Amino acid sequence: MQIPNFLRPRPTLTEGEAQKSLRLMAWEGLASGALFSLGSGGLMAAYALALGANNLEVGILASLPFLSQVVRLPAILLVEKFRARKAIGLPAFVAMQFSWLPIGLVPFLLDTPGKPAVFLAIVFMAVRGIFAPVWVTTSTSWIRDLVPPDGLGSYFGRRLGMVMASMAVVGLAGGFFVQWWEGSAPAGDEVFAFSFLLIGGVFTFGVVGPLLALRAIEPLMPPAALAGRSAGAMLLEPVRDPNYSRPIRFLFVWGLTSNLAIPFFAVYMLKVIGLSLPVVMGLTVLGQLSNVLFMRVWGPFADRLGSKTVLSLCASLYLLVIIGWVFTTHPERHALTLPLLVVLHLLGGIAAAGVTLTVSTLALKVAPEGRGVPFSGMAGMATSIGSGVGPILGGLFVDFFSARSLSINVAWTSPSGTLELPALTATGFDFLFVVAFLLGLLSLNLLMSVREEGEVPREAAVAELMAGAGPVARAVSSVPGLNVVSAFSYGYLRRIPGVDVAIGVTAYQLAASTQAALTSAELGRAATLEVADQVGAVLDRTAENMEDAAENGFGLALHATRGAIHATDDVAGHVGRVTRGAVLGSLRALGGLRVTPAESLRGAGQGAVQGAVEAGRDAAEAAGAAVEAAREAAAELDISEEEATSAAAAGILAAARAAGDETVETVLEALPEGLGREVL
Repeated sequence: MQIPNFLRPRPTLTEGEAQKSLRLMAWEGLASGALFSLGSGGLMAAYALALGANNLEVGILASLPFLSQVVRLPAILLVEKFRARKAIGLPAFVAMQFSWLPIGLVPFLLDTPGKPAVFLAIVFMAVRGIFAPVWVTTSTSWIRDLVPPDGLGSYFGRRLGMVMASMAVVGLAGGFFVQWWEGSAPAGDEVFAFSFLLIGGVFTFGVVGPLLALRAIEPLMPPAALAGRSAGAMLLEPVRDPNYSRPIRFLFVWGLTSNLAIPFFAVYMLKVIGLSLPVVMGLTVLGQLSNVLFMRVWGPFADRLGSKTVLSLCASLYLLVIIGWVFTTHPERHALTLPLLVVLHLLGGIAAAGVTLTVSTLALKVAPEGRGVPFSGMAGMATSIGSGVGPILGGLFVDFFSARSLSINVAWTSPSGTLELPALTATGFDFLFVVAFLLGLLSLNLLMSVREEGEVPREAAVAELMAGAGPVARAVSSVPGLNVVSAFSYGYLRRIPGVDVAIGVTAYQLAASTQAALTSAELGRAATLEVADQVGAVLDRTAENMEDAAENGFGLALHATRGAIHATDDVAGHVGRVTRGAVLGSLRALGGLRVTPAESLRGAGQGAVQGAVEAGRDAAEAAGAAVEAAREAAAELDISEEEATSAAAAGILAAARAAGDETVETVLEALPEGLGREVL
């Protein structure tokens, strides 16, 4: 095949060329995400309903982008034969972007609402599906060869973050445009709002994306590891590989399970709860924003702890979100419906960030060296087929159960009459969410059998994420809809799939807020007093949103101090000065909340050393500064210096023991003579 020069792979790339190409591919993802947001999620659900689609047809439209992934098979064969990903993928990319044009033109071609219009939209979506898998297969492999192996999680996290950010902004703007158009257009012309959005998106974002990809350089692929093999043997190789067949099975079942319910969230909000499209898009954007924020969290986590581990955490959190939808209408819309939807979208965005990121990186990491295209391609196809079957089954399921319901009532009978209280009411969508949750639990068992080199046990990852979140677990009581959770001990909460991750994410955000505040204060030039003020301000804001902050002093002090130490990675700060200021700020803020001084001191000491270890800073210096701060704050806390330093040392050594014997010895040398041994 004669390939034009501008489409040919380059045998060698300089570091600068590789980095420039990665930036171009990241911006390409942003443009593609912007266009995709106009034809997916809440906007596509509303468009389908405006065309006259029922639940099954909405499910079919949602399934087509996934079912079309079967085209990955010929795409894999083409890449393996010609080894020119840019030449194969770029024309498909252009066709994929411009295929939104006929989808948007459906209302101009046929009367709406009507079944012919729905059918034509389904046909055009199917045509688009022919090109999308070719671009995904080629671009994923292309990017993989540009990114260092130990940076896959971080890069894909940043790129996906940009994609989600563009989807959030453009999707929300699209929702407001539809509302404005519906209020000003003649009766019967409301559906054209969606047409104008798609047509405008094609001639802006649809043009920009391919131009950016055209400028990126494709590196030459490694020699074909499967040269001389038949097409059948090449495609069956991933299935026959003992380790790779496990993630393929999991990805299929997970795709089916999650997409049994997820495509119908927007339909549920529009039809059952009765929200307006801008509100639905606003909630969607809220989820996308939390998705963007946590892309940067899960990327480094996946690099450090393993993609499988992060996928396990996020999948279980997603299951908690799915079952949470049952309670948004129980049995009808109630006062907590909107607050609960806010929480579910926030947690759903966090979970989706980790799942989206690690599904792709796990497939790449587990694949044998030199066989990334066929192996990751088969994994992606398994995910997509499962994700395509899920919405169709979900649509059938909802249509079947929409005319059926289950009610369990509690009745109290007395001489004055009978009082009946509805204890449980389930209708079509409720059944769907419950079934998806139960199937998801089964799919997690399949993930446990996958083996990834360097993976960290799930329990250890939860411990790092939560980092002492047990004492602050009750902080979720201030979150609308979750106050019941705080009535149980944390030991019981951990047994509910996803709750441990939800609490851990809350604790992690406290540390991240402290880090962000100190970073913006330019710690390289800030005095200890400024650091203390910043940490104190973060704690004050956090405490305002908690009903029982005084009872969680240990956890608050730990995460505030820990987050401050992490900020020394981002600015030229001195770890001793940062630690001293963070401990003082924590103790003073918590003192005003009447937190027990010993708890605050122990939490601040533990957070100082734990943060130093995690950030790769000098743990001994952090420990010494924490003790000095404890001694300085003793008078303000109305305790003796000996009591203050002893409590801080207890927390310091707890963190050191968790980090290992070497850290314990290092920290002991930094503590005042006799203090560490006395605590031990």
